[in-house]
Amino acid sequence: MLTERQQEILKLIITTYVNGAEPIASASLSEKLKEKVSSATIRNEFAALEDAGYIYQPHTSAGRIPTRLAYQFFIDNYLDKNKEVNQNILKKIEKILGGESDTRLRLKNSAKLLAELSGQAVVVAFEENDNYYTGLSNLFSQPEFSERNIIVSLTSVIDHLDKVMEDLMNKTRAEIEILLAESNPFGRDCSAVIGNYKIKEFSGLIAIVGPTRMDYQQNYILIKEIIKLLK
Repeated sequence: MLTERQQEILKLIITTYVNGAEPIASASLSEKLKEKVSSATIRNEFAALEDAGYIYQPHTSAGRIPTRLAYQFFIDNYLDKNKEVNQNILKKIEKILGGESDTRLRLKNSAKLLAELSGQAVVVAFEENDNYYTGLSNLFSQPEFSERNIIVSLTSVIDHLDKVMEDLMNKTRAEIEILLAESNPFGRDCSAVIGNYKIKEFSGLIAIVGPTRMDYQQNYILIKEIIKLLK
């Protein structure tokens, strides 16, 4: 069980790493904590979080990086499912969805906008074996995908996208779902935020796919808003 201070530190590590993709040093958090504590205390808390499996040190003398367990902790404890997108983003979404009557084009335009707003890849399933994806360049520009084996793994998934999407389509979900690591069919090095939509004659799913280091809060509310306005 994490203490209140450990939870605050872990949340700061996650949000800082999501934004900067650089390991977090204990000294860099001292000014951000609500409670003013010594650097030694923060280092002790880092050690406790590392022992508990929430952070790790990628190499000697580096700062710490969140683990998949840390991201799951964030999703379970800090994700605000009722949060709304800001007005500027809402206007962009409404403009895209209101400017086209053809349903397939509306969905494709929505996917392109989601890719732009999230900075990730987006996949839309219109029905089984009828899929559209965009934003792959967003994925491959992320530092996590600089390793060849990860790129090969992801492109292999894309080659079998019909089967991946068919499996996801056949799964009933009452709300937006977040899949990490081994539970994510797009690959254990990725995460996905997935929601079902229904619009006129179309029913399917839409997914934001990115590295485990993604902004789950933002991507959740983006998917939620798109699905709501598609109806």
